[in-house]
Amino acid sequence: MIQKPEIQYVGQFYIYGSEAQKLEVKKERKKAKTRLPLARLEKIEKIYVDPVALVSIAVAVVMLVVMAVGMLQLRDDWAEYEAMSGYVSRLRQENAQLSRDYRESFDLEEIRAQALGLGLVPESEVTSFSVTVTVPEPEPERTWIDDLIWFWEGLFA
Repeated sequence: MIQKPEIQYVGQFYIYGSEAQKLEVKKERKKAKTRLPLARLEKIEKIYVDPVALVSIAVAVVMLVVMAVGMLQLRDDWAEYEAMSGYVSRLRQENAQLSRDYRESFDLEEIRAQALGLGLVPESEVTSFSVTVTVPEPEPERTWIDDLIWFWEGLFA
């Protein structure tokens, strides 16, 4: 195989950075744009709003209002519950007082004397026996589902 001759002149005569550069036009310094504040205010800025974001904000506001109304109703219901609880407590106290007054108004010895005078005997002197009663099971009532099943069974029999 024949070897290629080594090219020596490229590395021998070339100095890095010595190549000719393309001439460029010198750029002028840009002047800063000066605007008056009024000119900036007159410029119309467009703001893009996502409709999904608007709908979600509206839903959040509605949910907040509903939650506030629910809290007000809950507070009113709790106040009503407390009022009714107090009323029931007063009724129970009054019922206990009336029951106590009712029981104290009876004279048990007087009632026992009247019962013996009418011919009643004490329970301890009476013979007792127990009776077992069996209640017959009622016939099942026919429902419209039973009638429907009977109809279809008769139709396809």
